[in-house]
Amino acid sequence: MVVPSPTPSLRTKKTRAVGIPIIDLSLERSVLSQKIVQACEEYGFFKVVNHGVPKEIISSVEKEASDFFAKRSSEKQRAGPPSPFGYGCKNIGFNGDKGELEYLLLQTDPASISERSKAISNNPSKFR
Repeated sequence: MVVPSPTPSLRTKKTRAVGIPIIDLSLERSVLSQKIVQACEEYGFFKVVNHGVPKEIISSVEKEASDFFAKRSSEKQRAGPPSPFGYGCKNIGFNGDKGELEYLLLQTDPASISERSKAISNNPSKFR
């Protein structure tokens, strides 16, 4: 799970500046398919717009993610290790760009999320 900047307009500007592909799900299916394939081949990821997920749900997930990553390391570790899903933390930067990368990989299976939700959220009923 990636926690975006709290300022949506900046996210869009940054996305464009970095060149991250933006996939519009309202496009005609054959065009959409081509754009997804191209984005995967060239970048390995993309941003999706016009997906139909209400802004309230997106905001709720972003808040839960922010709250999770603000916890102490010992608390976050309870949601791991990533095998392959769960919380993980790695040291990165072989080229002078050193730091830590934290991540939370989730499966869409409700049982899997339910199993980890108590370690992820202070209110597991909100994290689903």
